[in-house]
Amino acid sequence: MSEKKITFLIDNLSEGLDVEVKNWLNGLKSNEDKSTLAKEIIALANSGGGHIFIGFDDQGDQFVEVQAQGGEFDAFTQDSIANVVNKYVSPPCQCSVSYHRQKDSTITHPVITVPGDHRTPVWAKHGGPDNKNLQPESVYVRRPGGASERARTQDDWEKLLDRLVKARQNELLSAMRNVLNPPQRVIRPEESLDLWDKKCLNLWIEKISALPDSDARRNEKGYWTVSFAIETFNRPSLTTLRKKLANEIPIYSDWPPFTFLTDHPRSPSARGDEIEAWLARNQSVDEFVSEDVYADYWRLSNRGKGFLLRPMQEDRAGFLSNFYPKPVGPYFDWTLPIYRMTEILKFVESLAGHFADRNSKFSLFLNYYGTNSRKLVNCSHKYYLSEGAECSHSQLTARLDGVVSQIGMTLEEAIFTLLRPIYEQFNFTELPKELVDSVVQDTLSNQSM
Repeated sequence: MSEKKITFLIDNLSEGLDVEVKNWLNGLKSNEDKSTLAKEIIALANSGGGHIFIGFDDQGDQFVEVQAQGGEFDAFTQDSIANVVNKYVSPPCQCSVSYHRQKDSTITHPVITVPGDHRTPVWAKHGGPDNKNLQPESVYVRRPGGASERARTQDDWEKLLDRLVKARQNELLSAMRNVLNPPQRVIRPEESLDLWDKKCLNLWIEKISALPDSDARRNEKGYWTVSFAIETFNRPSLTTLRKKLANEIPIYSDWPPFTFLTDHPRSPSARGDEIEAWLARNQSVDEFVSEDVYADYWRLSNRGKGFLLRPMQEDRAGFLSNFYPKPVGPYFDWTLPIYRMTEILKFVESLAGHFADRNSKFSLFLNYYGTNSRKLVNCSHKYYLSEGAECSHSQLTARLDGVVSQIGMTLEEAIFTLLRPIYEQFNFTELPKELVDSVVQDTLSNQSM
């Protein structure tokens, strides 16, 4: 909602289908107050979205400002509202918090904006104390006059289902348009994805510059990188971003992208407004295992940008060891890029779900280094694929642009669009769409978080 519209609403407060007004709820100190707020969020989300104005007393014919007391104002932060949503609301929705004043007033009020473009009903994951004001596993909706109540009547459910169906239809149509006509990148010049990618790569090059030429951490045989940027990112604190990385990002393999380790010195560290991790770091060279391929280097910015560098798994000593006769390397596996890009796009989707708007756009930049003379091989016995096509370029590049809310609906098509030009560099090899579909589904079936 525009600043102008919020200013109008706060100066002309009245509750309705999309506006709820609350007092300071005792600074959300008790579960009763938190569940009260959660009920309003759920009802607004199921009724097309809306806004909750905090810090007003209902005196019947008008709402009167109330000055916050004892830290009540500080309770209404982006993180605290997110915690309420994560505890009581399912599926969780990305609410935003802004701060506004009425005309000629000195009192600042938090305004919670609740999105309403959901594709499934939003319901209460947990109830309040004694299930009094919020009942678990219940769906709440708004009624004329501003009341938030459980959906009970046929009319309640018909309106809700009609809204959900329309949301799905609009999202599907938009997704189809974006597949046919990919959106232009909207990353601002000062946040250019190219510059971000080069900056992060150079930082890694600086780190390995002092290593001996024979050190495996230099990835001399080859490596791949991926950079992404998400539009309109909410810029969380690094502490919040770190917690989400450690605990709330879905995992689809034993070594996912942006792997989060806790042992020093491989644990992530703060670098300005970015989090950095070099998983190959060791306290002494003697501790480094020369065949260790888990040497990722990654950076994540609270501005919605990410960078990951990873050695080529195909260069492991044991790769294709169960094949006889073993093909002559170096290799480029048919299925590994599909697995990895599935993980990357689901990572982007999850990160944006926590810190960006559903309609935010994203851009992604993929690079493979050291691909000259690599040959396509098939390490999976599940698929029959031609092998031996060779690449004659030392670096391969691909780009992808899209909308984060459509990643789940167009995942296979997006990965096919991203990787098809990569495989073509192996002597015009055609990437089978059915292979992409199968590998993506195999990857998603392994979700463990």
